[in-house]
Amino acid sequence: MKILGLVICLGTVIGAAATVGIHLYFDVLSFLFVLGGAIGFLIMKNNPENHITNFGEGAVYFGWLGTLVGLIAITGDRFLVWGDVDKMGPALAVSMLTILYGYSLKLITIALAKD
Repeated sequence: MKILGLVICLGTVIGAAATVGIHLYFDVLSFLFVLGGAIGFLIMKNNPENHITNFGEGAVYFGWLGTLVGLIAITGDRFLVWGDVDKMGPALAVSMLTILYGYSLKLITIALAKD
């Protein structure tokens, strides 16, 4: 039943994303940031009985941290987008992808973890 629930949850998210354009939800660097942070958190916790759960927790933490890093880069005008409405929208969207990736990985780990 867990896998069925996971399929329904992820299907709902993917279906919603498809209605506005699935291409907007892909950013390799954002995904690698969350994945790297989740792996690092997993290693840091060093608890073999809860590897899957720790990975999911790390993904959520680094999803939020990735968004903060992105917002700091935007407001610090690192990419010369501050004040340019046409450029700020996409930059904000990319900065928030890490939250989506973090929680998506957390959903998967919930389905895979033992109760």
